[in-house]
Amino acid sequence: MKILFIFAFITTLNITSGFSQARVLSPEIAGKTKGQKADKAEGSMYTQKAFAAAKVSSIEGKSFMRYNTFSDEFEFITPKNDTLILDKIEDFKEVVFIGSNKKFILTPYTNNKNRLTYGYLIQLYEKGNYGLFKKENISFIEGKTAKTTLEMSMPAKYNKSADTYFLKNKDAGISEFPDSKKELIKLFPDKKQSIEAFFKEQKISFDKEADMIKIVDFLAAQ
Repeated sequence: MKILFIFAFITTLNITSGFSQARVLSPEIAGKTKGQKADKAEGSMYTQKAFAAAKVSSIEGKSFMRYNTFSDEFEFITPKNDTLILDKIEDFKEVVFIGSNKKFILTPYTNNKNRLTYGYLIQLYEKGNYGLFKKENISFIEGKTAKTTLEMSMPAKYNKSADTYFLKNKDAGISEFPDSKKELIKLFPDKKQSIEAFFKEQKISFDKEADMIKIVDFLAAQ
């Protein structure tokens, strides 16, 4: 798939000149971001395929966006039916879908492979110097062609996998949310006694967003 780089000066109600440094896909394959392999694969690269009204920081009015979960990119459609990809720059740091109020933040964070990366996280909650973020995940499984009549061919497919949660600490950045009291104490050894007391008072599950928010509230109060 050939990707062309252009300066797109767009002055419509939906998309304004703020997208002047976006990357545009060629019109012949508008709406496709992964070439023919993506076309033949089962499933979807998107948790929500439809474009929806959103507010993008530094852009006046609303734009119609969708988030490509697999590639971690935002896409939008021009009046000419071209699909453009939003550049990952500070000017476009926030994308908020108007209907659902779902807020994506472009930020550096340490991913679940312990690597520093720069991408979009969904902001769920913030209090003081702490916050809770989420990353939706979609994995790609290569197809398999049967080599004998005893085997079955398997199509390539996109598969929705478990979400990853992240803890924001203003002093230490954003990293994967701890999955146990022990791991939380490792992150905050100076708060060991208060963490122990907190868990004695509260019934906490590290698998529930509501309980993760309680932990954020606890840390912010320290």
